Amino acid sequence: MTDDLVEFLQHAVRLESDAAEGYQRLGVVMREREQPDLAALFERFGEFSRLHLAEARARLVAALAGRPAPVPTFRWPDGSSPENPLAALDQPGLDVPRALQMALALERQACDFYATIAGQTRSEPVQELAQQFAEEESEHVSHLERWLARGSG
Repeated sequence: MTDDLVEFLQHAVRLESDAAEGYQRLGVVMREREQPDLAALFERFGEFSRLHLAEARARLVAALAGRPAPVPTFRWPDGSSPENPLAALDQPGLDVPRALQMALALERQACDFYATIAGQTRSEPVQELAQQFAEEESEHVSHLERWLARGSG
């Protein structure tokens, strides 16, 4: 996708911002549906995303070194940010199992997005960061798989 560190970080900032906002809203929806455990899980994932967002923003500021940021041109594999749970909010019948499966699919998409960049870039800094971000998303995948395996849904 990219060999440009700033472009990669702009994508990471957008992806994590979408995830943070979406998971926070999903948490609210699940609380409204009287699913406090799932609400807490989504709120936790929102916090993970906010931490990733802060890291990506700090790295972007450092990479820009005082220069203005170029206007990003987002290029996503399927046209939209890979980790955006906001789309699920309008799904009728978004029950616990479907919400967990949707979150798992989104986390896998984010992991695949970063892993693909890590595997395709010729830039060592982009490759290292993309691999780190893929590993972090992989931990989220594992966490959700454990939730699903124990039947918490």
